Amino acid sequence: MKILNLNEGFFPIKLDFEESELNIPNIGYLTSSLKVNLEISKISAGILVCKGNLICEFKDKCQNCLEETIIFIDSEVNVTLKDIKEMHSDSSNDSQVHYQELDNFNLRNFLEEEIAISYPDIVKCHKNCLEDESISTEEKNLPFKKIRDLME
Repeated sequence: MKILNLNEGFFPIKLDFEESELNIPNIGYLTSSLKVNLEISKISAGILVCKGNLICEFKDKCQNCLEETIIFIDSEVNVTLKDIKEMHSDSSNDSQVHYQELDNFNLRNFLEEEIAISYPDIVKCHKNCLEDESISTEEKNLPFKKIRDLME
């Protein structure tokens, strides 16, 4: 993957490519290429903005029934990029800031972080997984119901 020097060069930088391999721990397996369409623009010295989208598919297991399911990610990216040296002294209230060394900006690390943020916290094969097989209240074992019935 590319290493960019974001302190030098001509802006905006347009990135339009596909990546077939990602190494993100604790999520599923990439089943299609990651389609990257990003534009990096310079706002001022040391402050850049990255806008665009990331599209890919993962195969993962449902956390309820353990069936394999496909997770489709179509993530809009709108992130401020700042040098890692600014991390502790940054007083801005930007919610989406990615800190990395701008002289040696590792595009793979940035993409993996953005996909990890976009990945769902709870993986389900469908919205009502296991709710379809729910037991009605009549079928539940109600041990105190017999006692209530006897008291009445």
